[in-house]
Amino acid sequence: MSSTAPIPPAPTLTAQSDELRCTDADRDRVIDVLKSAYADGRLDQAEFDVRFDLTMKAKTYAALEPITRDLVAQPAAVAPPPAKPVRDLLPPPTTEEKLLGALAQATTLVPIVVGPAIMYYTVGKRSEFVKHHAAGALNLQLTLLAVTIVTFGLGGALYGIAWVLATAFAVVALAGAPLRQPWVLPIFGRGGPYEKRD
Repeated sequence: MSSTAPIPPAPTLTAQSDELRCTDADRDRVIDVLKSAYADGRLDQAEFDVRFDLTMKAKTYAALEPITRDLVAQPAAVAPPPAKPVRDLLPPPTTEEKLLGALAQATTLVPIVVGPAIMYYTVGKRSEFVKHHAAGALNLQLTLLAVTIVTFGLGGALYGIAWVLATAFAVVALAGAPLRQPWVLPIFGRGGPYEKRD
């Protein structure tokens, strides 16, 4: 389905204006661009959701501008920059987010899904980074549980390996890096925009 509505122009930014605080009208213009791109099929649902969330949280033009940089038509003489993965649009994780992500991964040391589930459904609502690591910890624990049940308890021997992995994954989270775990069941997804492939 193709949208016939023209894409509104993005605000022109200068070195002095990019740190100015943006208005609700500026955010509305960006949301219109996102809606048009979604209707044209240039954004999938996950990308639209992440960019919409970033738009609503943007405080300055500098935070708002990258959200639609790869969606707004450029002048013909200038080639558009290559599209960035959604994870590159996310702000780097804060120290608190790194610590919470590491804590979510470390909860695998105690094979109870309660710890990462709480973090997934609470802190994960405001931090994509923590949600990514909590989802990874939940997926790992549920995969181990499924293997243990299917093998009538023999899979419980894997928990020793899981403790080593949990420690390594906690270190990865402390470093502020995303984590791919393709060998676990994706019950809680693969971690949102941090798992998007280029």
